[in-house]
Amino acid sequence: MGHGTGQPRLVRVDLADTIIDRHVRGGKADSTAIVWVGKDGTERRIAFGELASESARFANLLLRLGVVKGDRVAIILPRIPEVIPVIVGAFRAGAIIVPIFTGFGPDAAAYRLSHSGAKVVCVDRRYRDLASSAGNLTVISVGGSEQRGDIDYRQALSAENVQCVSQRNARDEPAAIIYTSGSTGLPKGCVIAANILVAMWPYARYGLDLAETDVFWPTGDPSWGYGLCCYLPALALGMPVLCVEVNATPDVCQATIPRYGVTNLATTPTVLRSLMARGEAIRGFGSTVRAISSCGEPLNAEVVDFFRGAWGVVPMDHFGATEFGLPIGNHNGLAMQVKPGSMGLPAPGQCMAVVSETGQELPPESVGLIAQRTNDGSRYWLRYWNDEAATQQLHRGDWICAGDLARRDEEGYFWFEGRSDDIIKSSGYRIGPFEIESAVLQHGSAAEVAVVGVPDAVKGQAVKAFVVTRPGIEPSLRLADEIIEFVKSRCGRHQSPREVQFVESLPKTHSGKIQRFLLRQVAPRDKASS
Repeated sequence: MGHGTGQPRLVRVDLADTIIDRHVRGGKADSTAIVWVGKDGTERRIAFGELASESARFANLLLRLGVVKGDRVAIILPRIPEVIPVIVGAFRAGAIIVPIFTGFGPDAAAYRLSHSGAKVVCVDRRYRDLASSAGNLTVISVGGSEQRGDIDYRQALSAENVQCVSQRNARDEPAAIIYTSGSTGLPKGCVIAANILVAMWPYARYGLDLAETDVFWPTGDPSWGYGLCCYLPALALGMPVLCVEVNATPDVCQATIPRYGVTNLATTPTVLRSLMARGEAIRGFGSTVRAISSCGEPLNAEVVDFFRGAWGVVPMDHFGATEFGLPIGNHNGLAMQVKPGSMGLPAPGQCMAVVSETGQELPPESVGLIAQRTNDGSRYWLRYWNDEAATQQLHRGDWICAGDLARRDEEGYFWFEGRSDDIIKSSGYRIGPFEIESAVLQHGSAAEVAVVGVPDAVKGQAVKAFVVTRPGIEPSLRLADEIIEFVKSRCGRHQSPREVQFVESLPKTHSGKIQRFLLRQVAPRDKASS
């Protein structure tokens, strides 16, 4: 409470201080914060003191460019040494970060830049084309740039001061906008609160089970919610994070885990399934791993049993959503029974339930919406950016529901049942059909299109497009390949269809809505596919 006022004391958050600066003040300036491994195997160790000074320089650059509190700073960076200083530097300046995945195509990136109203974009030179439609945006290029008007990151930072007074936010003020995948419409910008580290603490402590002595490898990308929620809490705890630029293929895992003695692995079911596909060959190199956390899609019971036998470690499945954070899981840090195939139990401090469309809690074994009731400690999502109508649609009475379906057993464990909004989960990525369908239509050969996820042994789900061709256009394998390559160029490789199937018509409701659940049941191929 305030000093005799009877009013609640306003607590303000300095994210840069929590993540980095307090460790520097505590004598860890020279301690390793990030161990970065480049594509060619080159290693670079970055200390907390270096992160502090570089993020301060970047904050000062943003302030000199006219960024004020609440302005949006977009970040299009892969897993490179600059990504954390840029994120923390933007926090210092009081900006709201807008992480954008480097795997997107130009249309997907352009939408997020425009919709967020970003004032500045910091982009890796290799992905400069993703900011080509930036308009009046100021472009800061990492790795140099040949485009006139761009600001060279390294050159600009060399002229900035290494000291910067960080902005502070109220816990319910915005810190980030992370976009959903878009299912029945364009992607929505989830406004994430400055309370992010408090909200993610239960996951870091009990889900990841981070320990000071761990060698922690989160294989995700900080441009996605899961990656961001692994990197920032670990650094806030003063732990070094292993950041590997290339994707975690089985070969990369086999080279990385023993080289660095990885003890704590946070990854996706796709990575685990790809390792499992190698069978007994992986048994020899995972001996150091004591904890595995998995998120992004449901984890098969077969995967859990395999790693229990191969490495003596039980992979812990966790459930997350852009609107929820990571509130449910099988927790490494708690004494709880793991039921293979179950999402687990709510994390400490999280109030979760399965509710009806009207927000009534449902009895055990009833399928309904996964719902979260927030409080000051668990507040993660605030609202959708510039979309009050969509924000209100998430509310069911006192609950927030993001569209995932589950049932809860008699012991309180959650079991995933599917999605009400047709989100596709492939290789840990959440993919919405709307953007892909729009790209297919832009190709010009399709009259109608519907995109669904189909089972895939490694990816979990693969993207499949059902296409009704325009009059006079004959379906063919060549046309299917053209559509796949076109979508890849517009939306990115991870969102391009693996298969195109041509059909005479699409199943629809009486009101004209496409019934994608029927398409997911289609087995035979019609006309032509690729």
